[in-house]
Amino acid sequence: MPYSSGVNEQFEIVDLFTSEESDFLMGHSTPFFSNYSPPASTTRSPQFKALHGSLDFTIQFTIHRRRVPLFFVKIKTFRSLKQLSARASADKQMREGYREFASSNISTPTLYGLSAFGPQFSVYTYDPASGYLAPPEIPHDLRYLNDVAPKDRWAYNLLEEAGRRRRNTMTIDQSLIPPTSP
Repeated sequence: MPYSSGVNEQFEIVDLFTSEESDFLMGHSTPFFSNYSPPASTTRSPQFKALHGSLDFTIQFTIHRRRVPLFFVKIKTFRSLKQLSARASADKQMREGYREFASSNISTPTLYGLSAFGPQFSVYTYDPASGYLAPPEIPHDLRYLNDVAPKDRWAYNLLEEAGRRRRNTMTIDQSLIPPTSP
């Protein structure tokens, strides 16, 4: 099912090669709310994070219900998708985000996260019961420079049908789960 014209417009008004990660925030948050009417106890919190010791910058958008994370997105610029270091940083940030969330009570069977470079995104899933996080981490090779976060991991595009289907499936799953903690 296509998004409303407002969702497409959020990406159309953004220069795909902008250096401002925040330009993509509405494009990623609007589809969630166009398919899901969150209860009053749901909070949405955009966070602007600079990495320590780096000029790299990431926008994080988290949706909580009663302090339980339901869904989060970390956004980088589309133009940085081609850089090995940016993809490695994005993967590391997602894993660190899950480590932070795992320190608290996660009462959902699956915690979804999106790593996005503009409209391109990769889906991360965490199973709190088993501790399994997908996609699996690719270890750094100690002798050779290897790609620890291959570009094809960000194969979904929010503006294409396959990307919309994947995003909608993930959103619907999370919207049906009531948290058990206060």
